[in-house]
Amino acid sequence: MNCAVLAVLAVLCCCCALRTDARPARLRSRPLDNSETWNNVMVIAKHAQAQDRDHETRLIPVISSDKLKDGDVCCVNVKILDYYLRHILDSQAREHHYPRMHLVKPDLVRVARDLEPHCNSKQVDLEHVQTFTQNLKRAGEMYKNNTKAQNKAIGEIDILFHYLYESCSATSTS
Repeated sequence: MNCAVLAVLAVLCCCCALRTDARPARLRSRPLDNSETWNNVMVIAKHAQAQDRDHETRLIPVISSDKLKDGDVCCVNVKILDYYLRHILDSQAREHHYPRMHLVKPDLVRVARDLEPHCNSKQVDLEHVQTFTQNLKRAGEMYKNNTKAQNKAIGEIDILFHYLYESCSATSTS
């Protein structure tokens, strides 16, 4: 009988030791570690930057390297990526205008799809997202052309991809 009690206690101890957090582990989305995707993102950004004459304006807010390590910043960047996918990269014409966009867009969709389930929209600090959308709107008004503002955003897609890479590292469940 003592052996049975000890066995049950051992199992309970193991269960307590292996107990996991309520949130699932976040794995880094594969495109973030793919050198071909990085190269394609850089080609698109350089192409857009070559068409942009305004080198003073920045749309994506600066995030310090210390803050990039904060897990919540990953979700902020995922929200900005979602905005890109819905409002900037949504046009078929852009896929023909920017080299390799047809290769990058599916990878960006996958990054968003992989990381979105790990983001609780109630916990996300939307200040950076709002700053980005306001900067984009102001740029469109300043240029008197939303297409130029969107081109500027595409020129910053390398910054966004870097932020996603830095802030969305794999996490454990414990």
